[in-house]
Amino acid sequence: MNAASDKFKGFPKETPDFLFNLKFCNTTSKEKENLTKYKILVTEPLKQLYDELLPTVLDIDPRFETKPNRCISTPYTDRRFSPSVPLKEYMYIRYKYADLLDNIPGLYFDMGCDYYSYGLRIYKQNIKGMDKIREKILMAPEYFSSVLDKLSEKGFFVIGDLYKKDKLPNIPYFPAKSLYNRKSFYVGKDVKINDNIFSEALAEEIKANFLALTSIIRII
Repeated sequence: MNAASDKFKGFPKETPDFLFNLKFCNTTSKEKENLTKYKILVTEPLKQLYDELLPTVLDIDPRFETKPNRCISTPYTDRRFSPSVPLKEYMYIRYKYADLLDNIPGLYFDMGCDYYSYGLRIYKQNIKGMDKIREKILMAPEYFSSVLDKLSEKGFFVIGDLYKKDKLPNIPYFPAKSLYNRKSFYVGKDVKINDNIFSEALAEEIKANFLALTSIIRII
């Protein structure tokens, strides 16, 4: 197979329906049959998408992990928790910093039968990590707010559980205050399945949005 044929050209038209129908036939007796389709409709194009995104990810920060077996979802579920459901009914790509044990920034792409999403997550996030981010917010509240405003304009949302009480009760609202008051957070965008997933346009969409996250990656 030549390099041109390995280039990401979108997921096959059958992929969303396959993932939807998998919910109703994801059994050990059907595993072999489903796995054959899974490799063609999910695994192969997902690996091509990973390859297509990788140069952009490394341009953002060369600290991101690049080993495919650490970045790309496998077809198989964890049988300890899903003993009768052998295959994942979704897919993902994760690019995490390779040199951290906790509070690990990472770019992600997820896709199921009816949606896909991408953005920035903080893996193994803990209280100390959030406290450091809160310190940074207080040192540069206007800059943090401007970064979040620009991401909001591009359709991103800050998501995560809020504390019941305002941690800055005596300070008027500012955009970064929403982030300050969260126990943990991620920045993401959810998109309904559309024709982009069937062409190179999906890779271009994700690359542009990953690049838009550069500013927040560099300040957290």
